[in-house]
Amino acid sequence: MRTFEWAIESIVSSHPDLYLEHCVVMAVALMSQYSTSPCEFIVECEGFDLPLLKGETSFGIKVSWNAQTAVKAQLVWQTEQRKAITERAAVALAALLFARLFTDGKMRVTRQGEHADYWLSHLQCALEVSGTENYHELSRRHREKVVQALSNPLRWDGYVVICCFAKSQKFIRWSYHQQGDAN
Repeated sequence: MRTFEWAIESIVSSHPDLYLEHCVVMAVALMSQYSTSPCEFIVECEGFDLPLLKGETSFGIKVSWNAQTAVKAQLVWQTEQRKAITERAAVALAALLFARLFTDGKMRVTRQGEHADYWLSHLQCALEVSGTENYHELSRRHREKVVQALSNPLRWDGYVVICCFAKSQKFIRWSYHQQGDAN
């Protein structure tokens, strides 16, 4: 299986139109609960091909971070609730995947009520992101997020990224869905 290693801090410069510093710190806060740098994830892709993978549907990523980010991450637990940390950590990993594996992985935040977290305008797709620390929630959460992403007001197809930060299994399910898939 092919494995990539990327620094989580790189999403800040990769997505200059977004404020992602807090997502970086929250991702490190969560990942460092279970791992030293780098933290390893298995990524499983469904419904689309990545040219870099040459037909493979899964790959590994090693997400690293620097000492400055680690210091800030220690304070997050005194500042934010666990659910918010988990969700923002998932946004950071989704931003990392799109920045590294798509030519133009630019994300634009949606407005509240648009049934997705981000627009991928260049792809004419919605993006829904979610995080969990319970591996057994992954399938249910994925089904719910597919329905949510495809109910976007632009009727665009959608990507769903679900990140699992379980102690025993760090896993990312990354899928693409066309309108009509949720039925």
